[in-house]
Amino acid sequence: MFRLLAAFVAVSAAGGVLSAGLVIPAVAVAGGLTRQGVDIFNELPADLGDQTLSQASTIRWADGSVMARVYDQNRSVVTFDQIAPVMRDAIVAIEDDRFYEHGPIDAKGILRALVSNAGGGSTQGASTLTQQYVKNVLVQQAVRAGDTEAAAAAVEADGAQGYARKLREMKLAVGVEKEMTKDEILTGYLNVAYFQNNVYGIEAAAQFYFSKAAADLTLPEAALLAGMVQNPAAYNPMKYPEAVVARRDVVVARMLQTGRIDQATHDQAVATALQLQPNPSRQGCLAAGSAAYFCDYVVHVVESDPIFGATAAERARLLRSGGLSITTTLDPRVQAITQTAVNEGVNPGQAARSAASVVQPGTGHILAMAQDTTYSPDDDQVGLTTLNYNVSQPMGGTEGFQQGSTFKAFTLAAWLKSGKSLDSTVAAPSSGNDPFSAFTACGQKLRGGTYPYFNAETRTSGTMTVRTATKDSVNTAYMSMTKQLDLCDIASTAQSLGVYKGSATPADTIESNPDTFELDRLPSMTLGTNLVTPLSVAGAYAAFAAEGTFCKPTALTQVLDAAGQPLPVPGADCQQVLDVNVARNVTEALRGGWTGGTAARVGKAQLDGRQVASKTGTTNGSQNVWFAAYTPQLASAVWVGHHTGYKTLNGERINGKRYGRVFGATIPGPIWANIVGPASQALDLPKATFTDGTNEGLKTTTADGKIRVPDVVGRSVSSATRALEAAGFTVKVAPGRVFSKTVDEGLVGAQSARSATAGATITITRSSGPAPTPPAEETSQPAQPTQSDPAETPASTPRDLPGQPTDQPTAGQG
Repeated sequence: MFRLLAAFVAVSAAGGVLSAGLVIPAVAVAGGLTRQGVDIFNELPADLGDQTLSQASTIRWADGSVMARVYDQNRSVVTFDQIAPVMRDAIVAIEDDRFYEHGPIDAKGILRALVSNAGGGSTQGASTLTQQYVKNVLVQQAVRAGDTEAAAAAVEADGAQGYARKLREMKLAVGVEKEMTKDEILTGYLNVAYFQNNVYGIEAAAQFYFSKAAADLTLPEAALLAGMVQNPAAYNPMKYPEAVVARRDVVVARMLQTGRIDQATHDQAVATALQLQPNPSRQGCLAAGSAAYFCDYVVHVVESDPIFGATAAERARLLRSGGLSITTTLDPRVQAITQTAVNEGVNPGQAARSAASVVQPGTGHILAMAQDTTYSPDDDQVGLTTLNYNVSQPMGGTEGFQQGSTFKAFTLAAWLKSGKSLDSTVAAPSSGNDPFSAFTACGQKLRGGTYPYFNAETRTSGTMTVRTATKDSVNTAYMSMTKQLDLCDIASTAQSLGVYKGSATPADTIESNPDTFELDRLPSMTLGTNLVTPLSVAGAYAAFAAEGTFCKPTALTQVLDAAGQPLPVPGADCQQVLDVNVARNVTEALRGGWTGGTAARVGKAQLDGRQVASKTGTTNGSQNVWFAAYTPQLASAVWVGHHTGYKTLNGERINGKRYGRVFGATIPGPIWANIVGPASQALDLPKATFTDGTNEGLKTTTADGKIRVPDVVGRSVSSATRALEAAGFTVKVAPGRVFSKTVDEGLVGAQSARSATAGATITITRSSGPAPTPPAEETSQPAQPTQSDPAETPASTPRDLPGQPTDQPTAGQG
């Protein structure tokens, strides 16, 4: 204690010397004990170290306007010129009126404090603004490091520890004034100072208490804030207005006394009533309004992506204290439209829930994310929750929801990838109950029991084209398709489009936990039993709109650090994951659902003639219903259901109306139309068109799995041969001929098969023209067609004879 006091005295006596260097020359003082004090002082560190201040990060809408601010400390660092001169004068007058005259240590003040403290008690007074700046920075460093003991030591005032703290501050103050100008120190002090109510720095204080920038503060306002720093809790304007005004007037009087203002200005200032204009900055996403759930998603993106730091702690610290400026993809116009549509579709406050995401094809930009609840931790009340229904659990959401027949688009894509066309025919019985062994996963037959399935709306039987099965969402037809495919191929197709179980999680999380997130490869997969999220479905359908280019749904376009320098951001990583023609064929089939299939009754007026490709989805018992669809420029997925448990929507009263049975087109469909139609207009999007797919590279198959043989009757032999060989068949020309009423002599009059296995031989027979008319007294015997190759299917009749009856389309799952 005596050595510390000696050091304190030594420094006090040598105050003038301290301004010139980091150490006190031994000749500056006398006496052994005093020299020991000098030694103690010289051993103290002289470098303050990292003076970076914790700053709030700002999350912005796509247009740059502020969505929310996220912080540990509400602070915005400003420059000297961004602080009103009257504010600078006020703080100097009340805290250190000789700041610009003395060095880092005020020797007169120290000696005065020593005399005052000689009677015991706290070590008080004498701190220059430079020392106060040092103290506050030390506190910030300790808080940032999570060192509570260091934070307490930085403000210790009693006894030996108090003298030790003062000595450290003095030594560091000397170092600071060797590196910084007085104006820089004053600016640093005003940026680091605490102003109560979790408000740090003069800019945040001006905004919080007066709703204005620090550059615009008036004398009464500046004096009030300058007076607070002595004891922020005691001079809290929100709680103690009378004490605050009294303290403000002390500051104004001091400014008059030191010649910084004249008497008239003083009198006018003290006559001014307290005029607070509070603008409390709500912490985090609570202030983001309808974008609160998206804002929370952005927070999870930054805190989970290694691009922002190696550890979770580093990423959280960067976000909450790094002063980032984060520009997002969310469009305020599209968000407002989406929120309105979701709320009107399922009014908030009901048991049922609705959610929707909008993704831009070709970029992956998330333009909107909404649900019919209010973002709030008070989740014990109906309609209040922090759960984001659009995303997965690791990103602040749920485990996902069964997606019903909106998954059929991925089975359809796998079907087309396997080389089969939309005009292939498949069996579509009224119901089915297949053994698991009828299905293949990764080349192996499944083991287990049986899988029963049925159509949701009507009973059907017979066969139909895949085009019709898609338009009417026929479950049994799609199960026939699934039996012809490999479940692993279907799953990998969906996953290549970003649809995982409980999806919309960071890629590194999926890759490190594949068993957790990969889709269940079960027969029921095609009918949508995996749990997925609206954002992932919207992103996948956006890839169809972009002709097979999948872009990961992305929330960020730019991140700047506190100095305004750009940081890396997670990219959309756009890749061509589907063949262009495959994607075009998927779109062509889904357009049928919009124009005349399961979505035929969804209001078309909102889309104003725009082309739409859609798919409805309804799970068993209508527990979850979906509508996923896209135009060439916008894709959106809408979900309606209950976020917990298994409860049917059938019979539930929604928006005052009790529904008997709910399908994807019943509630989600109109919500989708009320989003994408108005959003397209708000964004001034042209009425773009889709490009139809072709059968190039695709084969038309039949219900029994064989390939449909092109109809070549009536063509020349060379033309017929080219067409059949292009379809993958071997051609044999029969030596005989066949009579035909409609085919000229020499052209193909008959072919041996209308469907066959790949590579089979198709026999074609030339026509001899119409059979001659025999004389009345004679009877002619027509020539017989050449016998088919035993490996082929039975020969077909010539084209002028009746063929098979046309399949009648049947409605399937909604």
